[in-house]
Amino acid sequence: MAIKSILTNQEDFTGEFPITSRTSALWRFNESAPDGNLRLADSSGHGRHFTVSGWSGTTASLVKGRLGRYFRQNINNPATEKTHLIATNDGSFFSSLGEKIVVGGWINPTTYSVGQTYIPIFNTRQGHGQPIFYVSLYQGRFRLMLCNSSGNLIYDQSETATITMKNGGWYFIASIIEVNSKKVQNIICDRSDGATWVSPLRTFTGELNRQCTANIIMGMHANTYYYAGGFDDWFLETDSQLMADDLLEYFKASLYANGGDTSADVDALTEPGAVTLKATGGVYPESGVLYTKAVPCALSGNGRVAVTSEYAAGVTSVSLIETSTSDDLAEWSAWQAVGTSGELQSPNRQYIRFRVTLVTADTSKTPKLLEIQLHDIPKAPYEKLGFARPVVLDENGLWEAVLENAFDIIVTGEVNGADTLEFKLPFHDPKRGALENEKQVQIVNDIYRIRTLTDNKSEDGRIITQVYAEAAFYDLSFSGEKEPADFNADTADVPMQYALQGTGWSVGNVTVNARRTWQCTEKNALAILRAIQNIYGGDLVFDSANHLVHLLSFSGTDSGALFSYRKNLKSIQRVVDTRDLVTRLYAYGKDGMTFASINGGKEYVEDYSYSSEVRISTLDCSSFSNPYQMLEYAQMRLAEYSKPRVSYVLSAMDLSALTGYEHESWKLGDIVTVDDKELGLSIKTRIVRRQYNLQEPWKTVIELFTKLKELGDSSAQWDKAADTLSSTDLLDRQEIKDMVPFNHLRNSRADNGFAYWVNSGFEVDTENGVSGTASFKAVGVSGVTKSQSQTVYPATRKNYTFSAQIASENLKKGENGQAGVEVVIEYEDGTTETRFIDLF
Repeated sequence: MAIKSILTNQEDFTGEFPITSRTSALWRFNESAPDGNLRLADSSGHGRHFTVSGWSGTTASLVKGRLGRYFRQNINNPATEKTHLIATNDGSFFSSLGEKIVVGGWINPTTYSVGQTYIPIFNTRQGHGQPIFYVSLYQGRFRLMLCNSSGNLIYDQSETATITMKNGGWYFIASIIEVNSKKVQNIICDRSDGATWVSPLRTFTGELNRQCTANIIMGMHANTYYYAGGFDDWFLETDSQLMADDLLEYFKASLYANGGDTSADVDALTEPGAVTLKATGGVYPESGVLYTKAVPCALSGNGRVAVTSEYAAGVTSVSLIETSTSDDLAEWSAWQAVGTSGELQSPNRQYIRFRVTLVTADTSKTPKLLEIQLHDIPKAPYEKLGFARPVVLDENGLWEAVLENAFDIIVTGEVNGADTLEFKLPFHDPKRGALENEKQVQIVNDIYRIRTLTDNKSEDGRIITQVYAEAAFYDLSFSGEKEPADFNADTADVPMQYALQGTGWSVGNVTVNARRTWQCTEKNALAILRAIQNIYGGDLVFDSANHLVHLLSFSGTDSGALFSYRKNLKSIQRVVDTRDLVTRLYAYGKDGMTFASINGGKEYVEDYSYSSEVRISTLDCSSFSNPYQMLEYAQMRLAEYSKPRVSYVLSAMDLSALTGYEHESWKLGDIVTVDDKELGLSIKTRIVRRQYNLQEPWKTVIELFTKLKELGDSSAQWDKAADTLSSTDLLDRQEIKDMVPFNHLRNSRADNGFAYWVNSGFEVDTENGVSGTASFKAVGVSGVTKSQSQTVYPATRKNYTFSAQIASENLKKGENGQAGVEVVIEYEDGTTETRFIDLF
């Protein structure tokens, strides 16, 4: 575990040029006005302040901009205003040049500055002493001049760049002067489009003026030539280590940082090293979004983001942290929120930037962001269960202790069931102190939370700590209480999103395509997810490390693993049980409803694939009100009940834990082959339960196939799921009494063809009707939607009833198919609500 990047300095949040130990001077120009001596501060701490010449009576000003304020001069008439800046050299400015000088900053030229022949920028040619360099514009082109100790030119080059400076543009320019190796390189960067240009690496002859005592003058030369426009964040570094690539990286990395942007709702300038909401007249906005500069990412393992902030609980907060990553500082990934424990969700690339949302419920208060850390968490110390050890995590989800001396380490998992961890540790182990209730423990990629710690002292005085932990997803059972919710012909992802809302978990992959109409009455997220799995089918898979929940049609694979006696199979128990075998299953729904009308007149379903004997039982479906769904449910249950209950319990070794046997890997939910010639056994079946001994993989116990639910038990899990189903209700007597004795639908019996109806794909059957001689008819076609509709304008009432006589023949639903009635309700305020009554 290591800290990859830290953002805590002002420039990390603002994008200003950073101060280093080699910074000789840096002028931020963030003041609202010069001080009483007309000085603008040098932020490097060396006291090399600028004095403004020509402040009063001119257009000189400190203007609000992207990097705080910037200095602006000579906007009306440079020849008469003559404003410029002077930093008086006390003899120390250039006394230690070292290997390299770098000078640069931001300019915001006017038409005058890019159109005149000679425009001084950063000048040492004015006043006493001989110059050392002169940065200027020559007909709008970047120009650098270098001088020796006699004041003679030893280098003079105007660059023809691919970037053309324009009036009002913002450009970052810099010169890199290698004193001893006598090389020069210049760069120009355009903020408007992110374009960059680097000059060829040029050379000069002669010796640079190492004894320069000249002043630094910005924006003037010889009391004749003046610059018109803005300056911001100008710097001078001596004995610098900066290269052209470093300067380009600064430009690209800081381009979108907005902590210093005077138009933003966040403020990283008022309190250096902290970000707050920006107050106006003592009032903070309700929210603000900070964009940081980009910093290195390129993780060796998994990333985790930790944020330090000051806040008032329930009032102010850092409410959202998002990241985006890039390999070139140009193309960026989409913004992704970090996980609840700071897990990085963005792809691992060379650079990362952060988007942080600050909020307050009291506009007299603000949260305060102090630091963002990106931790590089190496790959888990164990990549497979065999011989792995528990790893205790700290409050940020970072490694705290690897428990090498843990023993009797058992991970128990079930498909759509339990997931727990148990292990023991000597009480006097130095790492025993890392164990605390509710702390997280990692096993390979799975995360568990410690629920019980038991210290046992034996007769011989030996003390052992026993740990029981549950998978992180168990915490979903403590989520906020959910209100009942109705789902109308929705796929599983819709109720899953409802269940996980506000939990910090998200919906992952959903490959179960069934649609269900039902009412959810469960109170917590985990109970809702379990109900969803029961109703829709498939396997519920929890990715605790990334806080994702998947619902997969099948969570395993056909692993190819073989369990064979004398190879990896130590013992096997096979139980074949026909005590509950059923071949004919009756089902009764709400108010005695049956599915006989859609099942050839039969109130039951049959399956004699195993036994020709008629063995009868009844299924309680009293919560069903849709005969199609009840028939589907009964068929699904009978498919289980009509065959013997066969289970296998194996004591087997996980060979994949051994070097050279990696191909023998298997996991919970996989299909495996079990072979035992003495038992005459050679089957492919599924691992539904696993009790894995990490320390001694040869003691692992696995259970194959599945346990069936008891018949007629209304509290059984499937029946409980059925209890939540709610669809097209049969009308009871009271509902009939409450019906409005008026049919708002016109021509509802098809007596007048399609009069009053908008038709697409239906036809009129003039021979078959119920209350008349005609009816509407549609023949389904796969992939084709057929519908008819009518708009009605009923009187205002609290309740309405929809009723219809519907006949069906060979009704089959294709993938994503639907058969039913869609009702679109328009309210007085113009809003609409759509409800779908699923008939199948």
